[in-house]
Amino acid sequence: MNAPSLYFHPDYLDAVRAGRKTTTVRFRDPVEVGPVSLVFELDEEVVLPGVVTRLTGTTVDGLTEADARADGFRDLAELHDRLRHHYPDIEPADHITIVHFRPVA
Repeated sequence: MNAPSLYFHPDYLDAVRAGRKTTTVRFRDPVEVGPVSLVFELDEEVVLPGVVTRLTGTTVDGLTEADARADGFRDLAELHDRLRHHYPDIEPADHITIVHFRPVA
């Protein structure tokens, strides 16, 4: 059976490969702990084997500077900007999931 896919914007490929991005914030996108295919939607799709190690629930307002850095961003403001880009109707009180993951060899 194939591992479920976790899709990423192609901008995040280098940060995931380098280990600078170890989480991703998801809104209305169910994810489970376990093996996963990390899929980057480029002209030629790039798929890395990975594993989701932990899920943490919070709200957009509950995100911290540490969450932003783990997600590969400079600061919380940049993370909030990207969330609004990916999820235009997201609100501060909306529940989100922080997905902790890592690529595996």
